[in-house]
Amino acid sequence: SNLSVHSGHLSQALRREGIHTDFTTEEMLNEEETSLLLNLDWKLAASTIESWLSAYCARFSIFTKRLMEPSLHWVCKRTKICARLLITHSPASAALPPCRQANGLLGLSFVSARLLPLDAIRPERLCPAIWEQLFLQIQEQLFLQIQGTTAQQVGVQTCIFPGNHARRILELLRMSLGTSTNLKDLQQDCEDVALQLRTALAGICGTTPPGMSNMGSAMSGIPV
Repeated sequence: SNLSVHSGHLSQALRREGIHTDFTTEEMLNEEETSLLLNLDWKLAASTIESWLSAYCARFSIFTKRLMEPSLHWVCKRTKICARLLITHSPASAALPPCRQANGLLGLSFVSARLLPLDAIRPERLCPAIWEQLFLQIQEQLFLQIQGTTAQQVGVQTCIFPGNHARRILELLRMSLGTSTNLKDLQQDCEDVALQLRTALAGICGTTPPGMSNMGSAMSGIPV
């Protein structure tokens, strides 16, 4: 894209606020970009799901004064397992970049770790029963991949915190993901990543998860 156009819009906005800025041309921006790349020796590190997860977990640990390290350690291990599944079978895209995939993985793993109730990360438009069925499908297939056997009984874990505390945990998680992430964004990321995980795990196992065909009709209009 033409960065000079965007810089022009920014300059106009700053001038409206009484801040003087110089006009910027495409040539000026190209020169600055080239200088930056040369100073970095062209060594650019692209952000990945795992790098986002590490940053988010570090922030959450600071916000909670490291009082939840055992649970957070488990969450980190679980999300990294899921991240590798997504990288292999459902890589990031422009529609669902690594940062959003990391958001969704953390939300789902917080529920698995009993730090949040499942309903806290459910998009408002989604039926609770359908959302629970999707979550349980993922849990069952993940258990099979990690333990190598089918769980005798899989259910939605009960949050260990009362309502007020759980809402505070949810707010701290949202803050850890960045000030631009609101609750609806987090819930949408959780849904999108849950659908990605379901597809990836079904592909690994080579089977259709129980109830998936019913879910397809019930969740019509939701991209998979």
